[in-house]
Amino acid sequence: MNYTFSQQEKLILEEGFESVTGSGVRSFTVDALSKRLAMSKKTIYKFFPTKEKLIQSIIHFVFNQINSVFNKVMQEEPNPAVQYIKIMESISKFAGRTSVHRLAELKSSYPSIWKEMENFRLNQTDTFYVILKNAQDQGLARDDINMKSAAIVYINIINSTFQPEFFLKNDLPIRETIRGFVQIVARGIFTPKGLKAIKNYHEQNKI
Repeated sequence: MNYTFSQQEKLILEEGFESVTGSGVRSFTVDALSKRLAMSKKTIYKFFPTKEKLIQSIIHFVFNQINSVFNKVMQEEPNPAVQYIKIMESISKFAGRTSVHRLAELKSSYPSIWKEMENFRLNQTDTFYVILKNAQDQGLARDDINMKSAAIVYINIINSTFQPEFFLKNDLPIRETIRGFVQIVARGIFTPKGLKAIKNYHEQNKI
């Protein structure tokens, strides 16, 4: 699902996202945001009547950005194995833009918004199924795996395991942990042909 925002709303939400990732939702205030934007609080409240509505819209704005990345990768990258890597790298970059402590604040302060984030992740199951099934059809992924089941299990593992508590308890960095998980899954799903395509992509981009 894509959310529609005006140009002025996008300006507010983009700056709001930078502010939230920097200070966390508890320290985030409309007053501070209005100063960063050189915009009156009245104008911000015209679009977003409450702080919770503003934070919710910031999350929706991020959803749009992630969806745009997904769509771009699917349209421009012909190799499904590389599509998988590119999308997961984009996710790890978004997740790594804020600290795990900031994510924990969001989850505890706004559980309904966190639930929306979880639902957003679960809704990516079909996208990953398409990628994995196309990879299988092209000989890039193993033919002895039910890709529908694999996509469901994969997304649910991410959703249930990669929670703020998990990273805090185990003292793990978000971005590096996700990338490591992606590599493990790739080695289990993709064939030598698929892994070679991924390796070539990494070498070309010096990743």
